[in-house]
Amino acid sequence: MATNNDIKNYIPKIEIPAYLRVSRILAYIMYAWVLFGIAVITLRVFLLAFSANLSAPFAQFIYKTSNDYLQPFRGIFPPKPIGETGYLDIAALFAIIIYLFVAWFFSSIVAHVQNKIDENVDAQKEGFRAKIAQSIKGKK
Repeated sequence: MATNNDIKNYIPKIEIPAYLRVSRILAYIMYAWVLFGIAVITLRVFLLAFSANLSAPFAQFIYKTSNDYLQPFRGIFPPKPIGETGYLDIAALFAIIIYLFVAWFFSSIVAHVQNKIDENVDAQKEGFRAKIAQSIKGKK
């Protein structure tokens, strides 16, 4: 009869395929990049709307960083003046909406890859359970 020690001595190692690990890492990186872009563009919209001082280091960082994210959307919509000195950047608002869809896409990729990893791990665990059950039957 098999004892608990026999089962404890057989500790299987779960292997996750490399392509799934790499896919998950890349999807998380892209998801983080898009979320960072959304945050920076949102800050830019507020800084422009409230007439932030362009010589302030934080405002300079936000404007420079958001320029890369806004480059594909330049010229789609002109900015609208708000009050005496503020502007509402409609192109930036449109970019936020588009990047939210892109973030949703990467989020679904992360969920899909994680689901494939979970299926793979479950299949390996079931195989290990079958081997243990077979070895227990063989020792009887």
